[in-house]
Amino acid sequence: LPKKTRGESVEVRLTIRFGDEKAVNGKNVAARYAASMLNKGTSKHTRQQIKDEFDRLKANVGFGGGATQAFVNITTTRPNLTEVLKLAAEVLKDPIFPADEFEKLKSEEMAGIESQRSEPQPIAFTKIQQHINPYPAGDPRHVDSFDEGLANVKALKIEDSKKFHKDFYGTSNATMSVVGDFDSKEIQALTTELFGNW
Repeated sequence: LPKKTRGESVEVRLTIRFGDEKAVNGKNVAARYAASMLNKGTSKHTRQQIKDEFDRLKANVGFGGGATQAFVNITTTRPNLTEVLKLAAEVLKDPIFPADEFEKLKSEEMAGIESQRSEPQPIAFTKIQQHINPYPAGDPRHVDSFDEGLANVKALKIEDSKKFHKDFYGTSNATMSVVGDFDSKEIQALTTELFGNW
């Protein structure tokens, strides 16, 4: 949806959907970490270089995902959109999963789970979520107890997340929306070039 905006701003959301209930069973944590590791480095750029480049391009870019989808949210400006999309595609398609970043994420999450064990709000939230999502362990909709969460994070290996990325990531079932100040023909052609055969 091309339209004139203040400051030539443009918003992009790319959503990649993958797997089915059986295919992603038991892969929740590996999937979450695959998404969390995307912007931690590629074969061409370090984590810091990716951050610096997005800053230089005046782009706010967020990556995320789980067992059934991954997404990229982008806010940037018309003159920078092409470069931002190229770097976002590189981050999505070519993460290198640095081991130190992976272990750091695991340590932070385990510390977070431990700190919530005795807090009334997280306890209540977890109980309510478990009540309204009564799915068995392994199901992508299952809500972990604190003990399950800790055990799952501890057991996770970097190879699990690398394999999840290799097996599931791709744009065969993806949608992209672009709204703001941009050339629709140019961006459509670029999107096909970046993601058409992935």
